[in-house]
Amino acid sequence: MKFLMFTGQGSQFVGMGKDFYDTFDIVKQTFGKANDALGFDLSQLMFDGPQDKLTLTENAQPAILTVSIAIYNLIKSETDFNFDVTAGHSLGEYSSFVVVESLDFEDAVYAVHMRGKFMQEAVPEGLGAMAAIITDKHDRVEELCKKASQEPKGYCQIANYNAKNQVIVSGYKEGVGLVSKWAKEESIGKVIPLNVSAPFHCALMEPVKEQMEKVLNKIDFKNPKKPVIENTISDVVNSKDKIKGYLIDQIINPVRWTDNVKKAMEIGCDSFVELGPKNVLASMLKRDFRKVDINYIVDLKTYNSYKGRV
Repeated sequence: MKFLMFTGQGSQFVGMGKDFYDTFDIVKQTFGKANDALGFDLSQLMFDGPQDKLTLTENAQPAILTVSIAIYNLIKSETDFNFDVTAGHSLGEYSSFVVVESLDFEDAVYAVHMRGKFMQEAVPEGLGAMAAIITDKHDRVEELCKKASQEPKGYCQIANYNAKNQVIVSGYKEGVGLVSKWAKEESIGKVIPLNVSAPFHCALMEPVKEQMEKVLNKIDFKNPKKPVIENTISDVVNSKDKIKGYLIDQIINPVRWTDNVKKAMEIGCDSFVELGPKNVLASMLKRDFRKVDINYIVDLKTYNSYKGRV
């Protein structure tokens, strides 16, 4: 069984998708639909930058989704590519609901643009922070987050359980700083501050829930044609009734990607394919599961290589 994966924010870069765009009409059409849905030229921003504008959450999110779906549309049109189960990391969950035909692409592009805008506005720039901690001591990091949260403006929580040896913490700058300091002092693992504009997947994003509910209420969701594993509790979504709730829940709750992968394997998935601007998820999986069939398509070279094996 094949598990189709879509990456989230952080994989954007100037020039993303241009090699596909210059080569295939179906990719040009996908990018054109995104431009129309947003009312501005997203593709020009993706190809020409500047990087700081592309990195803004409200632009990065629709850009990543557009490249991901463009690659999916391309390989579906050129090969017999198929999948059995899908999931996306955070923002990538929207891509998963597009490919199972629960969510129209244009609606998804607009929704994640607004999602990014609301997230950026929820916490003034400079007040929030995120950091990666390279460790398998997840329980201890959780304890440090609770300890930091007892301090004034020290709120912090784990935002992403990304791999066996990686978690992301998110919250106020002071809280993330404390957890990072203590983790270093205890030699828990390497700490890497993240260059992000807001603290995602934590309670500081609470105002975004109500705003996104209004956006999602206007969307006509359909029953997924294939199973989607959602981020927060690894539920297998087979009905449209739960989709909106899960997309809202993941705004403030951790992305439990390690559990998502475990669920996919329990279902019977033994082949993994990532589509998007960069091979973020595939790289994490390869570190955790060396003998599992893991592939990715991020550019023309990897596309042509994978196409030859489909």
